[in-house]
Amino acid sequence: MSIKHLFWAATLAVTFTACNNEDGVTPDDNTSESAGKILISTTVTNPSGDSGSGYLQAIGKIDGGVSYTNQNSIPLGFGSYPCVCKSGNIYVFPDYMGGTELKLKRYILNANNQLELKGSMTLPANSSAAIVVEANEEKAYVCCQSLDLIIVFNPKTMTEISRIDVSNLRNEGVSAYPGALYIRDGILYIALEQYNSQWMPFENALEMALYNVSDDSFIKKIRNTTIGLCGPTRPVDNQSIFEDEKGDIYVNCTGSFGYIPGLNAGMARIKKGDTEFDESYCINFAETQVTGLSCNYLNVLMMCRYAGNGKMYAYGFAPALDPTNTNTFTARIGVPVVVDLYNKTVKVVEGLPLSNGHGVAMGRYGNKMVYGSANDEYNGFSTVDLTTGEVETKVATVEGFPSFFYSFE
Repeated sequence: MSIKHLFWAATLAVTFTACNNEDGVTPDDNTSESAGKILISTTVTNPSGDSGSGYLQAIGKIDGGVSYTNQNSIPLGFGSYPCVCKSGNIYVFPDYMGGTELKLKRYILNANNQLELKGSMTLPANSSAAIVVEANEEKAYVCCQSLDLIIVFNPKTMTEISRIDVSNLRNEGVSAYPGALYIRDGILYIALEQYNSQWMPFENALEMALYNVSDDSFIKKIRNTTIGLCGPTRPVDNQSIFEDEKGDIYVNCTGSFGYIPGLNAGMARIKKGDTEFDESYCINFAETQVTGLSCNYLNVLMMCRYAGNGKMYAYGFAPALDPTNTNTFTARIGVPVVVDLYNKTVKVVEGLPLSNGHGVAMGRYGNKMVYGSANDEYNGFSTVDLTTGEVETKVATVEGFPSFFYSFE
């Protein structure tokens, strides 16, 4: 297994890459339950969990015990999550580990609530493209992580405009490896993972590159070594950097994914009006006991979704939750948690099952947080009421592991 493949396994990143469809539209025989304003992806793997196929589809409901097969899905490859932007554009990437069709594809939900292909753009080989953020209708950025490159493109025409090369921002002996992207106040924030040859950070340092969105001119590189975290953002999760109601940016830092003691995961912040990491703020997962967790500490958050009022729901991972299974693809080591960002506490969402690394779908659905789960009893979705905390399990089941969820409603 290659070093890059080991890194991919460590991040438990399940990638979905669009295959060719003749018309780019999901089949017309969708039922009222299987066509709608909810997107889900599922992954069907081999027994070891390290290869397989993915499927993306639009569905109409996520309750009542409904069951979905992959019959009305667009077939996908194996490697990173789709990105859904506020515009309604749905971006699907080439295989994270490589592959034959090196295209970024843009879909929309059409008037019939079906996935419709609107265009594609060829990407460089071995780019590990994983994140898109839109500045406006005619300007967006796609992160090509393995190449230390950001491509600026026009979403309407799916044509390249220019390139931002961040390779000159590498530290000695590492690659800059740009992670998730975020735009605030006309500034593009580019997380810099600074991975060494083992695809791991080598120091507790948080770095980002800042560019003017208006002309893509470089502003500065920010760096912090006092907070005690590293790995800013999960490179395949566009929600691992987000903004709260106060205008503060929060960053889910993955550290070394628990592989190297002392290289820590946690939460960092850049306050509104500032462009540096807030040295007064940190949640270090190596030091924060988790209420309701048998092993006390989490190694990393593999998925997170902000719900408002300082509450962030997430999938925390800790190998100690399934100590007899050393296969990171199949072990049940993912636990649903809620993080209070303002009070710096973490607690388990009681009543939800543990999941493996493929079943980490998460998303907001009205006043509920949806968790995908690949557990011992079923593969499907559960919900948590954001007001009452009431949990409902097995609200829907799927064929394969539920890996992605997004609701337009």
